[in-house]
Amino acid sequence: MSARFSFSTPSTLRLGVLCVALLALLAAAAGLLRPGDPMAMVGPRGLWPLTDGAFPLGTDQLGRDVAAQLLFGARVSLAVGVGAAAVATLIGVGLGAVAGYFGGVADHLLSRLCDYVQTLPSFLLSMVLVAVLAPSIGSVMVAIGLTSWPEIARLTRAEVLRIRNADWVLAARTMGLGHGHILLNHVLPNGIAPVVAMIAAVVAHAVLVEAALAFLGLGDPNLVSWGAMIGNARPLLRTLWYLMALPGLAIFATVMAFTLLGNGLSERLDPRGRRDDPW
Repeated sequence: MSARFSFSTPSTLRLGVLCVALLALLAAAAGLLRPGDPMAMVGPRGLWPLTDGAFPLGTDQLGRDVAAQLLFGARVSLAVGVGAAAVATLIGVGLGAVAGYFGGVADHLLSRLCDYVQTLPSFLLSMVLVAVLAPSIGSVMVAIGLTSWPEIARLTRAEVLRIRNADWVLAARTMGLGHGHILLNHVLPNGIAPVVAMIAAVVAHAVLVEAALAFLGLGDPNLVSWGAMIGNARPLLRTLWYLMALPGLAIFATVMAFTLLGNGLSERLDPRGRRDDPW
């Protein structure tokens, strides 16, 4: 019997968890691994990677440590990803649960609102919101979260519609329990699994959008960002191409880590595809 490889296997979840944990550890330890200000000019300009032990990933056109910028940039990307996902989850789960549970006018209004939001270019809307709120890490989180909630809302609504007439929900109603209690304690806990998997995809999307906004100069000017690193290195593509390649690889690795995590969670939490392996 030959073994088959599948992108969505229990090992995918294990790999995703390890990759995300490694990214979080590197971001948390940035100050220990590369102490000091990552935006300070600390070495010769344009030093290539692996040519000086003091600067293993080289320096940029201003003499700033590239390794320090990558590590501190990981903090920004993870913070924006998690923050934007939290905003999108609060809005999406709240609206989707209300629409799916009560139906009727609430369901109709949510469906129309989702349609309107999804017809707008999400990246363009994020740019406008960040420009209006003034570029900062908080405004980027809010802007991405406000453009990412419709998918979560639709998925939550579908799960609540599936569960709201289940036997245990009907039993809770006959006992006289309030709608809020039923939603929070009986409906959402039994339908939140697919939403958890989607949250990882929202984090990956937020990392990409934050990098694009920073590339265009709409990121927080006081913080190091991978997108800003790529944007600053554009004029040096032919001579110091590593200044664009290294943050680009960091963005790719982060997005892939959360994509693996989302696929693994989706497979693990799906009872139709669940296997004996706990991972």
